[in-house]
Amino acid sequence: MIFNSLRINNYRAYYGESIFDFPMEGERNISILYADNDVGKSCFFSAVLFCLYGPKDIDDLKDLINVNAQLEKSYHAEVSLFVENDQDRIEISRSIDLRGKLDATPSSKDFKCTLELIKNGIPLSSDEDEKADFINSLVHEDAAQYFFFDGEKINDYSTASGSQYKDAIARVLGIKEIDNAVEDLRLLKKDFEKNRDAWIQTQNKYQDILQQKEEADQKVAKQEALLDQYEREINAANEQIQKDEDKLKDFKEISEKVTQKQKLSEEIKQLTEDLKCVKKERSECFQKNATLMLAASIFAKIQQDTHDEPLEYHITEPVKEYLVRLMEQPVCVCGEAMTDSHKEKIQAFIRDHLITDDAILVEKERGALFRSCAQYQPHGFQARATYFSLCEEIWKKDKERSAKREEFEHLRKDIGSFNEEAGERIIQNIANTEAKKQEAETRRTQTRVVLEQDQEKLAQLEEKLAELSQLDKEGALCQKKLENTIALEKVFSEYRNRLLEEKRASVEKYATEVFLQITNAPQKYKGIKIAKDYSLLLELTNGETYQIEPGRTLNPSTGQSKVISLSYIAGLNRSSNFAAPVIIDNPLGLFSDEHRAAITRFLPHMGKQVIFMVSTGDLTEKYQNELKPYVKTVYKLENHSDQTWPKTVIASKEVY
Repeated sequence: MIFNSLRINNYRAYYGESIFDFPMEGERNISILYADNDVGKSCFFSAVLFCLYGPKDIDDLKDLINVNAQLEKSYHAEVSLFVENDQDRIEISRSIDLRGKLDATPSSKDFKCTLELIKNGIPLSSDEDEKADFINSLVHEDAAQYFFFDGEKINDYSTASGSQYKDAIARVLGIKEIDNAVEDLRLLKKDFEKNRDAWIQTQNKYQDILQQKEEADQKVAKQEALLDQYEREINAANEQIQKDEDKLKDFKEISEKVTQKQKLSEEIKQLTEDLKCVKKERSECFQKNATLMLAASIFAKIQQDTHDEPLEYHITEPVKEYLVRLMEQPVCVCGEAMTDSHKEKIQAFIRDHLITDDAILVEKERGALFRSCAQYQPHGFQARATYFSLCEEIWKKDKERSAKREEFEHLRKDIGSFNEEAGERIIQNIANTEAKKQEAETRRTQTRVVLEQDQEKLAQLEEKLAELSQLDKEGALCQKKLENTIALEKVFSEYRNRLLEEKRASVEKYATEVFLQITNAPQKYKGIKIAKDYSLLLELTNGETYQIEPGRTLNPSTGQSKVISLSYIAGLNRSSNFAAPVIIDNPLGLFSDEHRAAITRFLPHMGKQVIFMVSTGDLTEKYQNELKPYVKTVYKLENHSDQTWPKTVIASKEVY
């Protein structure tokens, strides 16, 4: 089955109609929805499940309609899924509408939920059970959790009980009819037992045996009920331990953030003190050296200006006297006649270039002054360099302090109202739950022993009653019907168990393949094993097997446990008798970087069609580039409401 498109109209966060198309081409089998938190990722996920399987028992129909739409007097919500299954084109639409005319503020009882199915353009049965059966034939509701799942909540799969793993494998097998047949045969067996016992009762000879059998039946039923009760208690304890351990991990993260916040506070305080000292040092440097720094700068400017002045020639009195005598001669030293023009030029040169003794003295004093100032110039430059260095240090420390203050503020918001005693309570709760679980396991073991004894006694009484029933034709017929029913039940049970065993091996094989692809320690593990009792085991490279249990100290890390869960889900998915797209809410949620890279590479191969919702913070550019060759469609969702209730819309769509 392939999802062609999904239309969401006023469902939960989605305001108005949003149309999502999921085309595929070659290797491009991925559609991505980008959205920030509380914008519409989980609502998209919920919309798919709502469309297929209807509202949950705890859902209030009124609350499933977008609040902003209701404020505008629009009381209609609808989700439509357009799918392809082999050659069939199927439209599944589920809507919420008012039952009738509205006279007051609506409540949940004023609404109705309607399912419409259209196959190849033809509406299907109006019977609700038949519609549900048709949808379950596409992907059964019991198996849906292995196709549509939340990436942040997959850790529970790695710590389930053996019976839960067995149930999961039975779900993906899709053998509901066989289960129903086995259950019907058990009920029929009980009826035939009653008929036979009723006939024996009429003989008025074997009342004591019938009484013993009835008592044995009651004991067996009681022990079986106790076993079921202890199994539920153990499963509930496992789930509670897992939840508390997750809380404790969150608590530890917060505790680490508190420590980091305290450290930042000290660092900010130290930086503030350092800034105060450096600013004081800069101020003192300026007070002591301001004149020197200014003089050095001015002197450097004067030097530059003097250096840039054009070169001039100057003459003294002896040179002047020589030039005057030269003008009195009829012929110049160059051999030309001394004309009036020559004399005018010589006189002009004397006027422009003659310097007196006073000018020479001033020039000498100026040179001496320059040489004196030049002695202090390096000190001025050094003081200026020191000042600028202190300014740079202040800028760097101020920038560092601002960054730490920003980080401090983020941590403060993350931590919120931290309660250290809560962590102690969680630890105590885990210890108490583990004690209750251990007590339930002990009672379960004791009950199994008693049950075996009671079942053996009941079997002996059954054999005796079977012999007695042969004394009469009517009794023999009753016994024959009972034996045939038992034999038929055994055939169906064995067939179901054989299918389960084949599927167990298949899930184990595929889960191992995926696990070794995405674990960050493939050299440590040989694979995932599903034992005969359906408990989940890790097989190490040395051949040892290890069972993951809630609260166990040697359990793999949180990240590794999530990798195991994802591998197990992938194994179930690939082994399923159903074929559906894989839809994941935040597939990289809570994974560390070392696991994200491998999981990102695996995502395109998770199913024939993969759709997932994620924030840009979780799927950074590095991982986007990894997925680029496989991505066909990208949607970006935005909340266009400035009020409390969201108006989620499709902000952009890109097709590659």
